[in-house]
Amino acid sequence: MRVLPYILIFLAVSLTSCTKIIDIDLPTAEPRLVVEGNLDFNKMGATDTVFVRLSLTTDYFNLEIPPVNNAIVRISDKQGNQFLLRELAQTGRYYTTEINKPVDGDTFKLQIEYDNDLYEATETYSSSPEILEITQERERYFEKDYYVLRVYYQDTPRANQNLNYYYFFYQYASKAPQPRVLSNEYSKGNKMESLFIIDEDARPGEKVEIEFAQISRNYHDFALSFFDAIGNGGGPFQVPSGRIIGNMKNKTTPEKEALGYFRVIEKQSATHTIFEQPKK
Repeated sequence: MRVLPYILIFLAVSLTSCTKIIDIDLPTAEPRLVVEGNLDFNKMGATDTVFVRLSLTTDYFNLEIPPVNNAIVRISDKQGNQFLLRELAQTGRYYTTEINKPVDGDTFKLQIEYDNDLYEATETYSSSPEILEITQERERYFEKDYYVLRVYYQDTPRANQNLNYYYFFYQYASKAPQPRVLSNEYSKGNKMESLFIIDEDARPGEKVEIEFAQISRNYHDFALSFFDAIGNGGGPFQVPSGRIIGNMKNKTTPEKEALGYFRVIEKQSATHTIFEQPKK
């Protein structure tokens, strides 16, 4: 149990104050496995290094994220080939360079053996459309001028699914990253765009890193819930969001669930350098 002192200040009628220290017992839950399984294939690269990161949940006020060391991590494809991932210097990051680029519809299974439990997840690969164009404009919002990026790509409806789903990740300077997901619900078969409003303090010459991929509906729903939860601000006394369900299943002890997701995507990366434009 963690004990956290909180100071409650009461104003007396005489306008004097007194201070009382109250010890609050904060329950510490049993640590759970957290899986960041990114089977990300580079659209332009000849070979790929894919990573699975394993860690444990910890107390809210603990700034150190405990890595999971010495787990057995393997990925298998639909042909039955198995690839054992190696840990990188006791970091909890496991990697392989041996998986060949897949084709649409290929499925992969991630298996993790840790602490006498076997965890599994299965995900299907979808190729991604190409980024057609990245444009920049200077636009005015709320009486302030911003540089605005638009990333364009062509949506192609697929016969075996109702909607397509997409993932974007924007990183500007040292600011917090801006991930987002969207669907083609209102733009089937059309040229689509994703808009990113850069920080108001952006300067010409600075760079924005962009990642883009087509994703499964399950990963879209998971990411949407996750982004919504972290976007609420958080805090030790906030009412927690509903538990976010990933695709990792504990086959040994089902009630001892893992957190996180195993995704399989074809990722594109681009870098945009901000250039000078006049204010509107």
